[in-house]
Amino acid sequence: MRKRAFVCLGILLAVTTACSGSSTADKPKQRPAAVSSASASDFNGDGYSDLVVTDSGATVQGVHDAGEVVVVHGSAKGPDTARRKVIVQNDLGLGKAGPGGNFGAHSLGADLDSDGYADLVATAGRKTLFVVWGGKRGLSASGAARLTGMSPVAGDFNGDGYTDLVSTDTDTDVGTLSLGPFTRAGEPEHTVRLDLAPEGEPFTSGDDIATPSAAGDVTGDGRDDLVVTWSIYGDGDYTSRATVLYRGAADGRLTKGPRVKNAQGKDLYGQAPVTADIDKDGYADIVMGLACETRGDPMPPEGGSRVEVSYGGPEGQSTRLKPVRITEQAALPGSPKFAHCGFGHAVSAGDTNGDGYADLAFGGQVGTDAVGRPTVILLLGSAEGLTTRGARLFSQLTPGIPGSDAIEVGFGQETALLDTDRDHSAELAIGSSSSPGGTDPIVWVLPGSARGISASRTVTFDQGALGIAHTAGRGSYGFGR
Repeated sequence: MRKRAFVCLGILLAVTTACSGSSTADKPKQRPAAVSSASASDFNGDGYSDLVVTDSGATVQGVHDAGEVVVVHGSAKGPDTARRKVIVQNDLGLGKAGPGGNFGAHSLGADLDSDGYADLVATAGRKTLFVVWGGKRGLSASGAARLTGMSPVAGDFNGDGYTDLVSTDTDTDVGTLSLGPFTRAGEPEHTVRLDLAPEGEPFTSGDDIATPSAAGDVTGDGRDDLVVTWSIYGDGDYTSRATVLYRGAADGRLTKGPRVKNAQGKDLYGQAPVTADIDKDGYADIVMGLACETRGDPMPPEGGSRVEVSYGGPEGQSTRLKPVRITEQAALPGSPKFAHCGFGHAVSAGDTNGDGYADLAFGGQVGTDAVGRPTVILLLGSAEGLTTRGARLFSQLTPGIPGSDAIEVGFGQETALLDTDRDHSAELAIGSSSSPGGTDPIVWVLPGSARGISASRTVTFDQGALGIAHTAGRGSYGFGR
């Protein structure tokens, strides 16, 4: 039986990225009107995106690494910890959490039952998905559903306006597309089996795996496409080596497209891809980072640590804009030097200034030694694609960002961009590691506006404010989708 890699993400921020119409000859078809208007993480239907913080390593009722999820509802002032809810697996009435269950390690928001409220999908163990249903009062543990699968990705893959869910079987490359709407028992309208198995060079081993990674309308036909990462196994870990786009289809039978290529015609690959419309042409673009690889010892990838962008188009990749690679040698403010494997992790996307172009945030570590300064880099979208013009760097030395740079060594280990205050400009949320005692910040939220992200009104949350139990050692908090 082959082994799979599991990554505990920590903090989740679910976002939807809308594609605007294109003025080009390849203008994408209009998506059918959705049955539900819920945003991906608006669990109580008030129009504000909600912040979801997960601690998959939390000790719950004496069980180590059982995991927990905290929902902080959005408001006119952003995330409001006075309106938060803590959810653990034991609350769901669908089986007790076991040691190492890591409830919430992979979590996402999606309106599966099409009632106008986003629902929470959270993994547990190696083959279980829990669905916690949203409603007027937010998520309710009562009546949750239990499904089988892993690596969930949500999208409208057949273009009928209902949210669908892709997941994979344990230790196989067989995927299941569950077409919505779902019943409250977790039953989909219909299911389609998907063959996602890697093929061709360098995928010659039975240990190679395929992982559903993201969804978005890359081809502009009104249906979401599935982004799949193909990885090889070696030296105790999986290493991504190709990205494949499976095109949406009216009957749900996704069509495997060509492997996504970089500007040199070679396989473009990275970690945790996301989709967003960076150049506002109506096609979702595929973005991923590749800070480091583990082949024996952690090492920078061939070509260096980087962020990769493949622009969408009718055939899956744009003919107008070539794929772009942003490396640690990019022209950034202050000409920073980055530490070993210290550039390009935890990529997220969202519109931070309301101009309709998706922007990118990702983590880095400035400094050439082992104690480099954790930093978050923000790059802006434009009609020409991703640009370093107007780039911003944020660290705990940035005026307005509280916390000790010496203590919060995990600052920026995850990022997310979403609009929790409904001002049409995404906030930048930054995840970190907790310190023993739980009194230091573990989440920073920097507000967005027409002028972009501002650190002057940064809001921070510690474990106590989020209702996360204080446990020995350092917890790990990040952002999922």
